Amino acid sequence: MIWWSKARAAQRLAAVTALTIGLGLLLGDTALPIPILTGQSGTFLAGHLLTVLPAVVLMYGKERTDHRLEATAARPVNRWDAGLAALTATSAAAVAGLLYLLLDADIAVVTGRNIAAYIGIAACISAFLGPRIAAFLTTVVPLGLAHTGWTPVGKAEIWAWLLHDADSATAIASTVITLMAGLFSLWLRRGPISLTIVRAR
Repeated sequence: MIWWSKARAAQRLAAVTALTIGLGLLLGDTALPIPILTGQSGTFLAGHLLTVLPAVVLMYGKERTDHRLEATAARPVNRWDAGLAALTATSAAAVAGLLYLLLDADIAVVTGRNIAAYIGIAACISAFLGPRIAAFLTTVVPLGLAHTGWTPVGKAEIWAWLLHDADSATAIASTVITLMAGLFSLWLRRGPISLTIVRAR
């Protein structure tokens, strides 16, 4: 368990998650000047982008080890990975919720919600394409939403729920579903599809 924790850079993940929450509270409401490709106008916040960091660090930890060795290991590494993802996401959401109650800052809810959502997205992608590609594609998600996720009146599209306000029930429900899907993907699959095919041969 100790070797796995070190390999996954668990301490670094915890530090980055705490830093992300802090930056989210301090800078999350800052509007970023992103050009909108489809002609609509919307307010893309720093909190929509910063919150991808814990998911990227989580994938960095998964990428640091030999996946072929882990795929044949007797230890339930995939379940530990799912547990680390769950712990990081739920801890971030809980701390952000507590800060919202203390400070009455809506950005705290958005920060905690999106940290959990990006972890779920990264976990889903990682199960099929591997952690390195998952880190890249998860980073692309907020940038893509910043360019295309707005209605003509400047509101976030219903499918662009990562851009929704703190009181959006759609965003909360979508986050829970995405996170659960990601955790189950990590729990059930030992490695990306490409690795499974190599092993079958």
